Amino acid sequence: MKGISDKVRQISCCVAVFFMAISVVHAQKYDSSNTKPTPSLAATHYNAIQEKQELPNSVIKLLKKYKISSDNISIYIRDLNADKPLLEHNVDVMRNPASTMKLLTTYAGLKGLGPNYSWRTEAWLRGEIDDKGVLNGDLILKGYGDPFMVYENFWKFVKTLQVKGLKEITGNLIIDNSYFELPEHDAAAFDGKPFRVYNAQSSPLMFNFQATRFLLQPKLSELEREKQIKVTSKNKLIKTTKNPLGMVDIVPYPALSTLKIDNQLKLISGKCRRSHLRPKFSKTDEGELVIKGNYAKRCGQRFILRAVSPPEEHAYNAFREFWSDLQGRFKGELKLGRVKSGDKRFHTYSSKTLSEQIRLINKWSNNVMTRQVLLTLGARKFGSPATLEKGTKAVLELLQENGIDIGNTEDQNNIILENGSGLSRNSKINAKQMATLLETAYRDALMPEFMSSLALPGIDGTMVNRFRKDDLRGRSHFKTGTLNFVSSIVGYMLNRKGKRLVIVIQHNGKRTGGGRAKKIQNALLRWSFEQ
Repeated sequence: MKGISDKVRQISCCVAVFFMAISVVHAQKYDSSNTKPTPSLAATHYNAIQEKQELPNSVIKLLKKYKISSDNISIYIRDLNADKPLLEHNVDVMRNPASTMKLLTTYAGLKGLGPNYSWRTEAWLRGEIDDKGVLNGDLILKGYGDPFMVYENFWKFVKTLQVKGLKEITGNLIIDNSYFELPEHDAAAFDGKPFRVYNAQSSPLMFNFQATRFLLQPKLSELEREKQIKVTSKNKLIKTTKNPLGMVDIVPYPALSTLKIDNQLKLISGKCRRSHLRPKFSKTDEGELVIKGNYAKRCGQRFILRAVSPPEEHAYNAFREFWSDLQGRFKGELKLGRVKSGDKRFHTYSSKTLSEQIRLINKWSNNVMTRQVLLTLGARKFGSPATLEKGTKAVLELLQENGIDIGNTEDQNNIILENGSGLSRNSKINAKQMATLLETAYRDALMPEFMSSLALPGIDGTMVNRFRKDDLRGRSHFKTGTLNFVSSIVGYMLNRKGKRLVIVIQHNGKRTGGGRAKKIQNALLRWSFEQ
């Protein structure tokens, strides 16, 4: 019995010592005089990981392979439910974000305009309509910056004028673009490609992103048709002639009212190559539009988009064509002007909502649509006419109001927004600021509208061809950005373990092209997916 009692006393003593130790640790942890509480074991382990901040081996190998300095890359990866990032690398370095800058403009748009904001396009009458539907005067079209006045929407707008009784216009078509006040636009300033649609000018009445559709179609000569003997061999079509004779018809939609086309396209044989779908456009001093290059007959009928007309003329061309197709009568000219007192509003068209339009902007990275949003914000916050200065100020103020650090000139970490689309060599933002935007948006009531505007890997938008046959397919919402010497990807990922991550990867430098930056990004995304 005595032996048993001694053992009981020993066990009791050990238990007492154990609980005494627990109480001491507990007291130290919650001592109010201790300004730095002792972290838990889990927190200590997490902090140890954070201190290393080593890049994944897969990324290090690629950097060595492509001879890319890690100084050229900024990375921020964080579980939204964690206190600290999984990986931080050069997050305070200001870099060009390319098209990921659109996220700042579209988020500010949701906050400043609201997801249900809709743009107006108005038709006004300067004169009276008689009982036969004849307007004895001018028709005035006034725009307010609708980013998505595409073919079908503008056709509906024109059709409705006829449904409401307008059949003939005896006067002119007046375009009122006074809602924006913009400097003279140099479409060649960014990259020397003034006819590319991404360089198009913003406009209150913007038809089809300012793009004219050109239909290219081979037209073989009689001699060539006679020579084109078809021989079937091994299920392949073999043509005996190597130098087909003929031409390439060019048909613009809408038809150009003043611009004459000098068609110098050459019809050739061979495979249909990408270069055949990129003819060179130029304008002569006399105002002719010269289109030249080679076009393979195997390309068949193809459309290409180019911005070749000023915004007001482009809208006029579209109206004239649609009006004629609908059997309306109009022989007037294009005039620029403003709505005056005494004019009567005849019809108002309301656009798709902002929440619908930002899906088009962010998924497909539409530059001119983004600038329309920025300018609309400027007019809404500071009054019309909208200017770039008002627009950029409105976006930055809205970001700051929602707790996003926009920096200041003293520490040189100020965000440089410029036109808000990222089509700029001057735009700047660091990875931490971009991550703060994403984290703020995620906890915002408008998160569903914002997140759904981003591209899904392997499914749609600019990510449609990435991770198509991979476990990452459809598991993220990303915005990409690409310029010469710039490649970025930012957004949200739901990884294999069900963690929702914020991811920002910015890469600036000479060796971003040739798929190198994309491979580095993919390595980081695959690493993130497994964390």
